[in-house]
Amino acid sequence: MAGQEFVDVPVQVLGLQKDDIESRKAELKFQRSLQTFGRIHPDIIEARAVVKTSLLEKERRRFEVQVFTRLPKEKFDFEEDGWSIEEVFDKIGEKLKSLMTKPRDKPSTRRHPSRMEMKSSRFSD
Repeated sequence: MAGQEFVDVPVQVLGLQKDDIESRKAELKFQRSLQTFGRIHPDIIEARAVVKTSLLEKERRRFEVQVFTRLPKEKFDFEEDGWSIEEVFDKIGEKLKSLMTKPRDKPSTRRHPSRMEMKSSRFSD
């Protein structure tokens, strides 16, 4: 791993306040999560997070974040929401991590053959 070169992932975060410390921390968490995701998928074309903030009650804010990540052959699109922008980006980081650990196009290695597959293998011998 130390010998691998890593190219920065093009990241856009839209809708965050630039002067807020929490927003800056959340943006850094998103960038780190994408850099980790980029180690598995170094061909990321685009990564974008759109933050929508709604004011509820007095000073309480609700955050909705839509994330879009585009690879040459795949697109990942998901949403998270919550009361803390940092917690929302933590959840997003967990979702990106789950995309790294289990590929969608490969069957599970513990998969047992179905009854139809077992019957067809008996007859083909």
